[in-house]
Amino acid sequence: IMLVGYLIIIFPPLIDYILLNDKIYLSFYGIYGLPEMARRFITFFGDNPDFGITYGVRVEIALTIFFLFVYSYIKTKRKLRSLILMLLSYTILFVLATFPSWITILWKGFTVGFLHVGEIQITQMFLTPARFFSRGTGSYFNALSIKLSAVYSLLIVSFASGLIFYNFRRKFLLFLKNIRLTQVIYHCGLLLIGMAVGIKFTDISWRFDFFNLIALLNIIVAVVLMWISSLAINDIFDKEVDVVSNKSRPLILGEFSQKEYVGIALATFFFAVLFSAIINPKVMFLLVAYQALAWIYSAPPLRLKRFAPTALLISSLASVAIFVSGFILVSPKQDISILPTRILWLLFVSLILSLSVKDLKDIAGDKKTGIKTVPVVFGEYWGKVIVGAGVFLSYILSVVFLNEFRLSVWAIVCGGLSFWLVISAGQTKKITNRNIIVWLLAVVVVYVLIMARYIFFV
Repeated sequence: IMLVGYLIIIFPPLIDYILLNDKIYLSFYGIYGLPEMARRFITFFGDNPDFGITYGVRVEIALTIFFLFVYSYIKTKRKLRSLILMLLSYTILFVLATFPSWITILWKGFTVGFLHVGEIQITQMFLTPARFFSRGTGSYFNALSIKLSAVYSLLIVSFASGLIFYNFRRKFLLFLKNIRLTQVIYHCGLLLIGMAVGIKFTDISWRFDFFNLIALLNIIVAVVLMWISSLAINDIFDKEVDVVSNKSRPLILGEFSQKEYVGIALATFFFAVLFSAIINPKVMFLLVAYQALAWIYSAPPLRLKRFAPTALLISSLASVAIFVSGFILVSPKQDISILPTRILWLLFVSLILSLSVKDLKDIAGDKKTGIKTVPVVFGEYWGKVIVGAGVFLSYILSVVFLNEFRLSVWAIVCGGLSFWLVISAGQTKKITNRNIIVWLLAVVVVYVLIMARYIFFV
């Protein structure tokens, strides 16, 4: 049904060419202010069929709602339900055909008044070149396409998530619980810190308008989706470890099949690439590089997570890729030529020294499967001492690399607290090997805010 229905798409240009061949016409979105919407809705888009919603588009919409009525009646044999479906379909298609108008009304209505948003404001918002931070949207035709693609991306994620939740609620909630909120915060934090550093060193005052907000949300969604894709891959190849250390994982519980996990990994990877490419292709390539690193970290034949040095190196490089993505997003040249190398080295070295903390929860499983993490090689106690010392050293290095000695006391306090937290993990009910990352992340957030105060606002 859908495949045959898609043939309707070829009709609008053919019909417009036949009926309006001697006129200048432009098949487009309907550009209407709020007071005019009701009249356009009732009169099936009203007059002037040579601009916006042309004859061809109207025939396309009419055929669509007619065939939906016929299909519904054949399936249900109920005229009233089919008529209601037809009305709802027309309403949805009307909103989509006038979508830029609704977005402008909702965005500008709070400032100029909803009834005062008209064709001029809509045209200025969608038909003028704009920028997604450092990347321009080109001519007005390209600008419209790129802007709407960015908006539709967020709507697709919202709609798809709602649909999956409605049809597979238990699986959806189980998987949502499994995505590790701390890791989501960590990845988004790296992206935002990269952007903050980029804004600081480019010395450009960005106007945080509607499309920059949409661009930021798209990149955040892309980063989270890429993390979910790497997570699904890791869970597939980590089943032997999880059977021992993480028995509540959906794959271990049997709530998901391996085939479903592969589907999740592929789907989230595809949409992460798509959404990031809309905003900035360079960021897209960095996210692909992140996924490549995640693959060689988790999957055979290399599976470099088996050895502590290579595991830490790969994990750190993947994290740096997210940080650099944020920097490039706002950098005028869309590169890292103005990014101080000391910041890159600080991040890279600090992550190598600190990331072993995530292995504390998997000691039993890693030991059984021969994965040589720091806690496995040196034992749990001395492993914690080494990991805690690495975290403490990371704080001290931030003072040295940034040449900001006003942070010295804060680095010692936060580093010492982090060391104590790592050593104390597993000795109390509140601080465990499993939730130690949450505690450490909270300390990092506090330190980053203090660091931002000295570096960015003084």
